[in-house]
Amino acid sequence: MKNVIAIIICLLIPFILVSQDLTKYYDYVNQDKADLVKLAIPQLISNYPNNPDVLYLSALVEPEGDKALLIYKDVLSQYPNSKKADNALTKIIEYLYTKGLYKKTITYSKQLISKYPDSENVGNCVYMLMCSFNVMNKKDSVDYYYAHYLEKYPDLDLQFYDYQSVPSYVTGDQFATKVKQVERVKPPERQVSKPKYALQVGAFGNSQNALILKNRLKSYGYDSYVQKIKGGRQDLLSVRVGRYDSRADAVEAGNRLKALHNIDYIVIQRNQWE
Repeated sequence: MKNVIAIIICLLIPFILVSQDLTKYYDYVNQDKADLVKLAIPQLISNYPNNPDVLYLSALVEPEGDKALLIYKDVLSQYPNSKKADNALTKIIEYLYTKGLYKKTITYSKQLISKYPDSENVGNCVYMLMCSFNVMNKKDSVDYYYAHYLEKYPDLDLQFYDYQSVPSYVTGDQFATKVKQVERVKPPERQVSKPKYALQVGAFGNSQNALILKNRLKSYGYDSYVQKIKGGRQDLLSVRVGRYDSRADAVEAGNRLKALHNIDYIVIQRNQWE
């Protein structure tokens, strides 16, 4: 019996060491230290060949979205039963979603929910699925899947409040009114120093597209919001992130955003009343 236990321990030790080694690099990613991970990737691949965790890690720090997408697909196809498979599929869905490929987003979201029903990413995928139907103006499908997935996952937080959930549905004009109400603020009696810069990550004539990007950033933990701006032919809804005291701080935050989520940005100067 002791010999059996010893053999089991010997077999488990390499896996424990790998897990401990890689945890450090995943922590680096969460700490916005992607450059340290990039430098370590070649050695990690050499030390742990054919390891889905290493492959997934390399995709997380790949700055080019198309290349990262191919790596996520490799994780999913080569290691469909690994702990990173559902995460890789979620990243693929996020990529399709942000590219506006809503039909594919719906297809892949259904695939994840069906194949990995206990994944911690189910909530995000249901949300992207519903937003995709919403952008396509398929209200009946939004209604159906909202009820369907809420019944299947009673504790699911869909965070669909920006559309007033379902069946109450907010049209573009209604949303524009809401944005206007949010923008209407009273000037302070005394001038107060406020952050001067922000990141602009998109400007949309379609309010639903603005909401989708804002909510996606919210899900990542960013301070994202919508600001109405003047466009050439029509008013636009600008999606912005953060409130920074200096341009340098804004650029640093923007570079992290780009590295982690492949989202382009420009630094803009905030209105003093924002």
